[in-house]
Order: sequence, then structure tokens, then C-alpha cells
Amino acid sequence: MKATEDWVCDSYSVDIWYLAGKNEDQLHLWDALILLNPLPPPEDLSFHVTLEKFCAGRCQFPNQPKRKLLQILDRAVQGQIDVHGHSLNLNNEQPYTFSSEMTHLDRWFSDLHLQVIGSRLPVPTAIDVATIDNALRRNELPFDGLADVASWLGLTDPRYTTNPPSIKIRVNPPVDLILPECSLAGDQLRLVLHAHSRFDVSRVGLAVRAVPGKVLESRKQINSEINWKRVHNGRRVGNALIHLNQANSALAMLMIGESTVRRQWFIDPAKASNNRLIAIQHFDTDLRMVRQALLEPTDSVRFEKGVAALLFLLGFTPVLQVETDSPDLVVTTPGGKLVIVECMIKIADFRSKLGKLVDRRGSLSKALQASGHYFHVDAVLVCAQPSDQIAFDTVELGTRQVILVTREDLASAFGRLRFPGSPDELLEKCFARLATACSAPNV
Repeated sequence: MKATEDWVCDSYSVDIWYLAGKNEDQLHLWDALILLNPLPPPEDLSFHVTLEKFCAGRCQFPNQPKRKLLQILDRAVQGQIDVHGHSLNLNNEQPYTFSSEMTHLDRWFSDLHLQVIGSRLPVPTAIDVATIDNALRRNELPFDGLADVASWLGLTDPRYTTNPPSIKIRVNPPVDLILPECSLAGDQLRLVLHAHSRFDVSRVGLAVRAVPGKVLESRKQINSEINWKRVHNGRRVGNALIHLNQANSALAMLMIGESTVRRQWFIDPAKASNNRLIAIQHFDTDLRMVRQALLEPTDSVRFEKGVAALLFLLGFTPVLQVETDSPDLVVTTPGGKLVIVECMIKIADFRSKLGKLVDRRGSLSKALQASGHYFHVDAVLVCAQPSDQIAFDTVELGTRQVILVTREDLASAFGRLRFPGSPDELLEKCFARLATACSAPNV
């Protein structure tokens, strides 16, 4: 909670998503997400659905005092959220357990994260689900059943997960780099930051590392070189123009006190050694459109194009399929490997996409063998959602030999584009990690 107190400011906003079902005459949370954001939501998307054995909804509270925000988080850590007049709790037959992505060492964007994990609940019966589905379809704000409302909220349908119920807490930072406005060109690194109007910018730490650079001169702290402007429209803008000797690329490291906020590589397009990167960046400055398609997807077609672009930049040869009854992408490697890729932006599609991927790999493998081509076909499932929001079984992925690529993987891939390495070796490493994960204890 110490980092939370350092980050959260008065007038932060809070957004709460939740799904709950009745068990033994008491509503218990199936899944919930609490997000604290320095900016107010662009529009109010709050709603609430209450049925006899079920409730779901979203609550948005803009411009809240810090004291109230910390109270909401404190209750969440105790397994409780208060929404639309309801107090919803995680099942606590066993003491709550906790996990956090903040222990992951290779994060590029590091929001504060905590997952409060409750005790398992019985899976809702088919009769209960049918009752919920019908009631949701009759509701004033209609949804096509439990699966639809869970997908709309980005939460996990309790029928399709082996994970216990949980409350996920995320706190976005009060200061961040504005990536579309940052650039590296001609040994000049331009960085633009936006800070919350009430955040003490003296607590910002900013460091850079130039590559190849000049020995130790390529590494330095630069927070004193940020020129902070006056508050305007609820935010304070900071600019820094840093000269870096012999900089083909530069890593910026943004911190608040002792907590990392973001690590971001910037590449000088005129010096990039990856000619594919030069070609794409010539028309898409700093890969803004590719980043947006992958990390802020609005529709599946655009997401598939973004995945294809990223694979191309990494040295693969992808092709988007015109036929709809086919994998989203067929990909080859310089070493002759053949890969089929399915893409999804909704977690509700996970089971169907995984099944289709395995079936299509089998069908393609048989067709290749029948024609005398004994190619091994690999399978990759790319999801726009973070890993903690996807209900998947690592052992099942290992058994089916399917690589799962999540939002974290997509974000980190941008950091390796200047020196992408071998696509064949990248595939081998992915399968090696999958095998290691499957053999780990308690998987």
C-alpha cells in the first residue's frame, strides 16, 4: 500500500467491474477488477444488473478524494467491494491469498497490481445459467446471457476457468511518457511526460541508456533536465531533450520513488539495422499505428493486421488469409517452419479459438502429408488481453503444443525490433518455456 499512497492523488478516478453469483443464499464475487486512473473516464459507462441469483455491472467514480480511493482499495484487499448499494465479497472459507505482476522482472509498463484470491465456489448449474441467460435477455439493458455480459465487462465467466474467484486491483501512474511524442533522431532523444496536476514531480526519476553509446557516458540520470510547465487542463507537461553520443537506440527508464513506471526503447530509424523496421517506420512514425492496433485494439481485423505487422518486423513472413474459414494468419520462418496463428481480442473467444487452432493445425498437417510435404506445423494463439484476465490451463497448452501470446508479450516485443534475432530460435525458446512451465510444480 505504500506505493499506492505515493501514486494516488486527489481527483483520481476509479472504475469497478464485477460479476457475482448467489451461493447458499449469499452473493459472492466470481470476478472483479478495480482500476484507478489519473484521468476521468471519457464517458460514463456505469450500469448494474440485479437478478435473483446474479448481479453484474460497472461503476465509474470520477475525481474522487484520495482518502476515499484508499478506502476502496483497503476494502478490496479484505475481499470486499461496494457497488450500487451492494457489498460483494469473495468467498473466504480459506484465508485470502495474494499475487502480483510486480514480481515479474521483465515488465515494460509497470502499473501497480495486486490480485486478491478467494476460495473456490461451485460452478453454476446448467439450470441456474439458463435462468440467468433468459433474465439477461429480458433485462432493460439486454445481454445475450452470462457469456455476453462477462465478455462485455472483460471478466471471466465462472464456467470456463479453473481459477478461484478474485479481485484484481490496478493503479495507473500519475506520470508517464507520452510515446507518440517521444523520439530519437540524430543523437537527440526527445522525451515528453504528462503528470497529474496534483502529483509532486520532484519524485520523478528518469534515466537513459544509449546503445552502442560511449562506455559509461551512455548511462545517466536525467530527471534534472526535465522542463516542467504549468498545469493546464488537469495535467503538467514535462519536456526533455537529451544529447546522446553514438545512439542508434536508447532505453528510457521512468520511476516514481523506488517504483518503476515504464521502460521504453526508442530507435533512430535512420540507424536501425533491421531493414524491415526502416521500411515500416518510414510510413508509420515510431510504429504508432502498429502499437495502437496491438495494444489498443478496437476490432479483430485491425488487431490481426497489427499481429501480422509485428511478425514481419520480427523476421517472420506472415500472410493474412482472405478466406474466413481458415487461420487468421499463416506464417513461415527463414528456416522453413510453418506456423498458423489465431488472434482474439475477447477473452470469451479463448476456448473456441483454441479448439479451432488445434483442429486447423491437424487438418493442414494431414493435407501437407498427403501431398508429400512432411512439414511440422506449429500453432500460436495471440490474445490482446493481459495473461491474468485469460482463463487458461498451462498443462493443456503444453499438451496441445500451442504457444499463447498475451498483451505483455506483444508490448515487450517492440523492445527487440532493432535486433530481432532469429525467428526460428524465437519459436524454439517459446516452446522451451512452455515445456518448463508445464513441468513446474503445482501446474
